[in-house]
Amino acid sequence: MAFASISVRLPEQNCIELQRGKRNRIPSSVLLLQMCRENKEVKQLHGQLILNGLIHRSPNAARLVESYVRVSETADALLVFEASVQSPDTFAYNVMIRGLNLSKRSMESLFLYERLLSNGLLPDSHTYTFVLKACSHLKAVLEGKQVHAQIIKNGIEPNIHICSSLISMYSYAGNVESAKQVLDEFSVHNNAICPFNSMITGYMNEGMVEEAVEIFNTMVNKDTTTWSAMLSGYVKNGMHEDVLVTFRKMMSYKIPLNEPSLVCTLSACGELGALDQGRWIHKYIMNKREIVMCVNVGTALVDMYGKCGCIEFSYQLFQKMPKRDVVTWGVIISSFATHGQAKKCFQLFDEMIDSGVEPNGVIFVALLSACSHAGLIEKGCQYFYQMVHEFGIRPSIEHFGCMVDLLGRAGRLAEAEQLILSMPEEPNSVILGALFNACRIHNDIERGRPLFKRLINLEPSPDRYKLAASLFANNGEDYEFRKLLKDESLESRCGLSSIQVDGVDYEFMVSDIANDRAQDVYGTLEG
Repeated sequence: MAFASISVRLPEQNCIELQRGKRNRIPSSVLLLQMCRENKEVKQLHGQLILNGLIHRSPNAARLVESYVRVSETADALLVFEASVQSPDTFAYNVMIRGLNLSKRSMESLFLYERLLSNGLLPDSHTYTFVLKACSHLKAVLEGKQVHAQIIKNGIEPNIHICSSLISMYSYAGNVESAKQVLDEFSVHNNAICPFNSMITGYMNEGMVEEAVEIFNTMVNKDTTTWSAMLSGYVKNGMHEDVLVTFRKMMSYKIPLNEPSLVCTLSACGELGALDQGRWIHKYIMNKREIVMCVNVGTALVDMYGKCGCIEFSYQLFQKMPKRDVVTWGVIISSFATHGQAKKCFQLFDEMIDSGVEPNGVIFVALLSACSHAGLIEKGCQYFYQMVHEFGIRPSIEHFGCMVDLLGRAGRLAEAEQLILSMPEEPNSVILGALFNACRIHNDIERGRPLFKRLINLEPSPDRYKLAASLFANNGEDYEFRKLLKDESLESRCGLSSIQVDGVDYEFMVSDIANDRAQDVYGTLEG
């Protein structure tokens, strides 16, 4: 078995592992495949296995599939699985099912599971864990229940991973009662942390924050994932101040930080404008050798600084990142769009395309928003066309909203109305509100009147009524409207602003006199 021609330099630790493996009679091909960390290394070994006629010898092909999955080359893994794995066993199926899950091809993983069963193979605990995760991603509760029934029928005692996957599957599908039942049955004889973490995540995903907090408070043992689940849940439910409170507790208890905990906390800092806290976390990351500045953490920092108004520093961080994904590009383009720098957005989009990154829907929302605020109608229409016809992205409600706003601001109300009629789904209050606002700006009472009726049926908020007042008043139709406004006793929602000074967050509303520092603020403004 000649592997001498492979130009892969193994670290000293890997050489030691190779010698130890040989003493334990593990095939060298398997050991080498397990040590691969890059795609080119796997491909080199793949070529050697073919040249030496060893590709079909067990377990080489299955281990090759495993190595391709490890380096995130699912397409190559599937090719090897179909062409080179002769009579795949449960291990080979498990590896491929897991790989399809990791690459978000969950439906294909379920089809592969059906093949495993039809070939008369018996699933093991790993199979069930991977398949249940696929059901979670698809919110396929019916298929998940069938897998649950198979576990019981085959007499398999659910371990920690199966239990956690069952809880995730049921809760992702909105069936938290069944998820809690699984947890209760399992926790009678086992106090493992992982299933409780899954239950916290399940409750948070359903907006059941109090139930999640109750689980968290009753847990005797908590790990980093437990705290991260709470942070992630608070972010998901818009409870950003609770994120910072929980993070500070986490630090005071000396709980090790992981990537999700840092990303969630930085996200909360961005939403709150808590620049001081965000800067502290940034310094903490730079000073801790054990924390790797991965793409997700780097993207979270770029996003935080952008939302806190430090757009230039955000851009500097972006430029220094050695690796960027489509989310990173989306964050920086959105930041410049928010700061009204449309030309910079267009420049970054071109750079992203040149770098080989495929844009997603979020990128185009940012571009269309930038065009709308800059009044660049033709440019916006060009990007909308490019999104649909060049990149095959189906327009979402957000894209239509941006286009309606763009056309409406320019006074092209007929085109905006026609675009709404062409939508494959019913327009929501945001879409109709954008067109109605354009009618108000351009004093188009004929379009505005029926739009107003549709709007108040969809979302009868006080702000809608008061926004319409000027349109109807300018056209001599204000009497009945103002009578209706008076009868409804409507009160507008006040806008809320926040600012952080010396690490303390202060919130202010329009005409706010309840704030402790209101007198000082008014005194400063009045000079």
